[in-house]
Amino acid sequence: AMPHEVSDEMGWAASVLERNVLTGEVDGALEDQGGVYAMVGATGVGKTTSTAKIAAAFAAKYGAGNLGLITLDAYRLGAHEQLRAYGRILGVPVHTAHDRASLEDLLELLAAKKMVLIDTAGMAQRDSRTRELLEMLSHRAIRKLLVVNAAAQGETIEDVMISYRAAACSGVVLSKIDEAVKLGPALDAVIRHKQRIVGVANGQRVPEDWHRLSSQALVQRALRAQANPSWKLDAAEVSLVFAGH
Repeated sequence: AMPHEVSDEMGWAASVLERNVLTGEVDGALEDQGGVYAMVGATGVGKTTSTAKIAAAFAAKYGAGNLGLITLDAYRLGAHEQLRAYGRILGVPVHTAHDRASLEDLLELLAAKKMVLIDTAGMAQRDSRTRELLEMLSHRAIRKLLVVNAAAQGETIEDVMISYRAAACSGVVLSKIDEAVKLGPALDAVIRHKQRIVGVANGQRVPEDWHRLSSQALVQRALRAQANPSWKLDAAEVSLVFAGH
């Protein structure tokens, strides 16, 4: 679709990609919008840390008294303590919900809070309990944010998007972009699923490693990525490949 008169092909392609990467810049920061958000995603993608980063950013602006924290992580040993440690630093108690009924009771208890964040159990996208978790979070007040590991393979990200029903989520948090050699696979999945990137995480520090990047910044970072030279054949290996023919 590129017009014939275009002289900078890469620049034109980048501008098309930028228009298709949704970042919600016009909506304002997540912590300014408020509401009830649940972090969902596969194991080890950084849901608890992302929860803590958003919580810290919110508390710095609006005070810890306006924040509610809930954990649903009943499967992973020590997960409650991780969020509770962040909660103690912020001065916010962390409530635990074990089922949908207790979650609804807690949402009623915290109804006056400007923002409520829910940290959920990390489960592999093909785990049968993933469906149970999503059903537990089907309360009309809860908006789900899908945390995606930007360093994962494209096929894995696609599998996560489908299993966690990305279409029903309010946005995507891109985590571990500091570990990602290539950002292209993650952006590709986000574009195809028409999802909005509400924030990115590029490290473990709370809340310093929490950012909102423009579509331009994300695309430029993806296009600058350099493939690992170990994937390229040297002259000796090419000779070896064809030696049997």
